[in-house]
Amino acid sequence: MKRRHRRIETVRDGNVRVKIYRRTRTVAGNAYPTFEVCDYTSGERKLRSFADHQAARKEARRIAQLLAKGDAMAAALSGREAAVFGRCLELLRSVGDPPELACARYAEAVGILGNGSLLPSAARFYIERHPDTLPQITLADAAAEMIELRRKAKASEPYLADLRCRTSRFIKVFPDHPASLTTEDCQRYLDGLEGTTGTKNAHRQILWRLFAYCDSRGYIARGTNPVAGTQVFTGKHQDTIEVWAPEQMAKLLAAADHAYLPALAIGAFAGLRTSEILALDWRDVRLADRTIKVVHRKARCAGTRLAPITDNLFAWLSVLAKKTGPVWPRGREWKERERTITAAQNATAAAAGLLPWRHNGLRQHAGCRIMPS
Repeated sequence: MKRRHRRIETVRDGNVRVKIYRRTRTVAGNAYPTFEVCDYTSGERKLRSFADHQAARKEARRIAQLLAKGDAMAAALSGREAAVFGRCLELLRSVGDPPELACARYAEAVGILGNGSLLPSAARFYIERHPDTLPQITLADAAAEMIELRRKAKASEPYLADLRCRTSRFIKVFPDHPASLTTEDCQRYLDGLEGTTGTKNAHRQILWRLFAYCDSRGYIARGTNPVAGTQVFTGKHQDTIEVWAPEQMAKLLAAADHAYLPALAIGAFAGLRTSEILALDWRDVRLADRTIKVVHRKARCAGTRLAPITDNLFAWLSVLAKKTGPVWPRGREWKERERTITAAQNATAAAAGLLPWRHNGLRQHAGCRIMPS
């Protein structure tokens, strides 16, 4: 594209002049006339292009009339009003917006808020809460940071696995900045979960911890944890835990294979949870002291506790115990170990004719006098 000619035409209204630049442009060997109107109504010079001369003149007259009207209003200002206007221009210089644009934005904002005095508070509220003004991080990265800190603090592997599982499900639905989440978003997510009220409350607790971590690191505005305002689910209490009768326990011990038998005996006669058995090492099974040491990194609750080894458990473990190594030997990753011990439980119950397996049904047999044959 080449410029060939340039001529200037002026449209006047009072003391105001608006220029029209006439140019000839060559495109692909063809010459085309174009008319550019110089517009200062926004406070900055802009050129508006027209292919038709009359359309350009019409636009120039309109611009001239607007500017002339502004000149007339300025001429009618009193000394005090002129001083106020001068002060306004001085204030706007630090912002860089022309007066017309600043007034238009102010009028729009006041129309939304209903009160101009709320503008500073609204601006501060925006700065404190909008994701663009906060540290740039995704919810997935924040969750990974939190879990890594828990790992370094020696949190138990079951707890870390629970954190990963519940947060990852939430992050798949909401992968964006933590500050972009609302209480309504979190409530809809919790309402959509399948399972009991206990399951939903467990999810709610993990999500509350995740956003509390974001709060402490400045990833969301202070005191804006969106989970805090969600519903705490209530419902009927769980049914009474069913335990195996002594004769059923004897059948299970007789049906268990050699790998599962130590875990079964410890669960039945020492009262350890399945998660504690999965993390248990033979070094913590102290037959000489008649105790099983369950340290805080392996238990669901904080602190160290000693589970007693009863006479019947001692009789079972005396022939099964090893010096070192995991009590449950199958699987390396936690989830794999959970799957394998669940499969062993179901297989044992099936072999004993006692399906289905009763969850936590082992933990009431410390006083049973069932001895190995």
